[in-house]
Amino acid sequence: MSLGLVLSGGGVRGSAHIGVLQALQEAKIQPAFISGTSAGSIVAGLYAYGYSPQEIKLLARQINKKYFDIDYWGGISSLVNIFFSGEPSISGLIQGDCLEKYFYTLTKGTKLKNIKIPLAITAVDINNTNIVVFTSLPNRLLLRSDYLFVQDATLAEAMRASISIPGIFQPKIIKKMRLVDGGVRANLPVEITRMMGAQKVIAVNLGYSGNPVPGVDDILEIALQTIDLMIYQITRPSIESADLIISPAINYVHHGDMRKIDYLVKCGYQATLEVLPRIKQLLYT
Repeated sequence: MSLGLVLSGGGVRGSAHIGVLQALQEAKIQPAFISGTSAGSIVAGLYAYGYSPQEIKLLARQINKKYFDIDYWGGISSLVNIFFSGEPSISGLIQGDCLEKYFYTLTKGTKLKNIKIPLAITAVDINNTNIVVFTSLPNRLLLRSDYLFVQDATLAEAMRASISIPGIFQPKIIKKMRLVDGGVRANLPVEITRMMGAQKVIAVNLGYSGNPVPGVDDILEIALQTIDLMIYQITRPSIESADLIISPAINYVHHGDMRKIDYLVKCGYQATLEVLPRIKQLLYT
């Protein structure tokens, strides 16, 4: 029974995906297919490349403020431009170049077609709202007219495109496409994972749970929480279509709080242990 694992977006909460993979590894369960969006694309991409969950955890700890290249001058220019012309000239506060270079170094510039485990990473072309799927599989195996499948890109480019939260990260430009966070349309790409060939799909949902969220009191958290609320509505059909959903119980963590990585990994690990009997039943009966 071929297993597909889907990892959603969720900012720093994406560290919980590492705990999910760790629990599956200990149970000797390895997904035959893996897909991810936004934060999930980073974990899925590194895992498909060949990093172990333990190694990914160490790499996550190394990400700090130096990788977030804020375009202060662009922000000032945008405000000036809005004042005089009414039109903004900036598309995101963070350029994203430093993170992409970090991803490129970690994956040695590997092209998607050379990835070890069949992989799909989603982004959205903001110019026409098309879902763009970066995949390691031959395009002929994936037939869907409203998706654009891209294989001739590096894994680093795919991950960089998928994390481009609108208004926060500047979009990634590839082949004239202006790519933003895949969560805008495909935060939990269950259907795409089935198209890849997965017979059973387990999805890890780290999006808004529907519960009250305290402490949303600064402009960045308000913007990100607003996006979470919109994605929550878009994701509901995908949640219903998965064979099993893992939803780690996470106390509210600010989107950029990298100090909580160990806590988040533990949350993902515990949530997976709790449903492990159901996973084994799903795969072996």
